[in-house]
Amino acid sequence: MALSKKKRAEVWNKSNGVCWYCGTKLPEKGWHADHFEAVYRLQEGGMWREHNDHIDNMVPACAPCNLFKSVFTVEQFRQELELQAERGRKSSVNFRTAERFGLIQVVDKPVVFWFEGNDK
Repeated sequence: MALSKKKRAEVWNKSNGVCWYCGTKLPEKGWHADHFEAVYRLQEGGMWREHNDHIDNMVPACAPCNLFKSVFTVEQFRQELELQAERGRKSSVNFRTAERFGLIQVVDKPVVFWFEGNDK
C-alpha cells in the first residue's frame, strides 16, 4: 500500500515518532511503516496475505527493526532477538574481544518491545 503524507502521519502518530519495537526516536525521513502482521511481497508482483495490507495494521519502525523483523510474527521477532548475543559470541571475534575486555556485557532478560511497555 502506497501511503499518502496524511496516512504516513497517521502511522507516525501511533507512537509519537518512536519505533514501535525498540523505542528509538525516528528520523523525519527514512523511517518505515511496518506491517505489524506481515504481508509477503511476491517476486512476480502482488502479495500474499494482502488482507494485512491496511492502515490499522501499520506501525512506525526504525529501518533496522523493520528490516530484521521481515516477515516474522512478533513472537518470532522476539525469539530471533534473544539469540543475537549468542550468535555474536559464536561468530564474531570483535564481540568476544569486547566482551572479554568488559566493553560489552550480555544480560539475561526478556525482550520487551516499546509497544508492550509504554503508554501509547
